[in-house]
Amino acid sequence: MNTQKVDFAIIGGGVTGLWLNALLARTGFSTIVIEKTALGVEQTLASQGMIHGGVKYSLSGLVNNHFDTLKGMPERWMKCLSGDDPVDLRNVKILSPRYYMFSDESLSSKLITFLGSLLLRSHVSPVKSADFPKPFNNPKFKGNLYELKDIVIDTRSLVENLTREFETRIVKGHPEIVCKEGRISSLIIDRKYRVKAEKYILAAGVGNQKIINTVEIPLEMQNRPLHQVVIRGKNLPDLFAHAVSIRDLSKPRITFTTHIVDRHKYWYLGGELAESGVKRTSLDQIKFAKEELKNILPWIDFSECKFSTFRIDRAEPKSKKNLKPTKAFVRFYENTIVCWPTKLALTPQLGDDVLSNIFIKPNAEPELFAAERPEIGKIPWI
Repeated sequence: MNTQKVDFAIIGGGVTGLWLNALLARTGFSTIVIEKTALGVEQTLASQGMIHGGVKYSLSGLVNNHFDTLKGMPERWMKCLSGDDPVDLRNVKILSPRYYMFSDESLSSKLITFLGSLLLRSHVSPVKSADFPKPFNNPKFKGNLYELKDIVIDTRSLVENLTREFETRIVKGHPEIVCKEGRISSLIIDRKYRVKAEKYILAAGVGNQKIINTVEIPLEMQNRPLHQVVIRGKNLPDLFAHAVSIRDLSKPRITFTTHIVDRHKYWYLGGELAESGVKRTSLDQIKFAKEELKNILPWIDFSECKFSTFRIDRAEPKSKKNLKPTKAFVRFYENTIVCWPTKLALTPQLGDDVLSNIFIKPNAEPELFAAERPEIGKIPWI
C-alpha cells in the first residue's frame, strides 16, 4: 500500500478544508485534502454567500458578541478578494459589493439613532430616495432603506478559486480512520493509499461528528436546521437585502440574495423565514413565504415565478440552550484539529486561529500519489 507523509491531512473539501489547504500550503506546509464526494457539497454551496459584519444581530439596539466578532469580516474578505492576503481570492465572483436593509414601516427613532451612532457609522448608512436601487424605486415602498458594508459572493466560484492552485493536493476517496493510543495514526483511503500526517484536521461539517466519535474526542456537535425558499423568475430584479419588521427586531424577517444559475435568475431566501420554516412542510413554507412577500414587497409580481424549498443543516459545536456560536470554532486534541467556521464570513478567522496555534516546522513538499480528483459540486438548491 502506497504511503504518503504530509504535515497536514485535511478531511473535508468544503470552504473550511479548502481554505486551510490554501493557507497552510502558502505558509510552506505539505498538505492533502480528502473529499469523499464533490467539493463544496452540503453547506458551502448551499450558502447564500453573504459576508456580513453582524449588523443584523444588533437590530434590537444592542451591540453583542456576534457583532463584535463579525464587524471586521467584510473588510478582511475584501483584502482576500483584492489579492492582499495569503488566501488569494482575486478570481472569486462578487455578486453584490453592497447589501441593504429595509423596513416594512418607518423605524423607531431609537433604532434610527442607534444605526446612526458612532459605533455603527462605518457599517451602516441611510439611502436617499433618489438613490434607491430598482427593487425599492416604487411609490408603494414607505419604509427606511440602509446600505450595509456587506458583500455577497458566488460560492461556487469561491470553491473553484480555492481549488485551482492546489488541485494536486486534493484527492477523492473515503478516509478510514486508524487510531492508536487515543490518536489518529493514519488514514486509509479506499483501501488503496495510506496517509500519515503530523496533524489531522477535521473540516467535514456535519461529517465531523462521526470522526469525533471514532477518535473518542470529548466533543459534541449540534445541527441548526434551515428551510430556505427558492424563487425562479426571469423578471425578478436583483435584490440583496434584509427585510426588517418593526414588530420583531431580533433578526431579519427574510434575507434575500440573487443568483444566476444556468442562465436562470433565482432569489434565495433565508433569515427568520428559513429558521421558523423547519416546522412547515414544503407546501406550507411556500404558502407562508408568498404571504410574507405580499406584505413586504407588494409591488413585485410573482405570478409567473416558480417556488420551491430547500432544507439544509448547519453544523456547529454543541452549546447550552442550542445558542448560535459567536465565533469560528477550532479545538486542538492530541494530533487532531476540529473545525467549524459556524458562518461563511468567519472562515478567515478560523484560518488565523489554526495557524496561530501550530508549532511544527514545515517539511519539504512531497509529490502526492496519483489519485482521482473530486469534481466541484453543483448548486444543491436548484
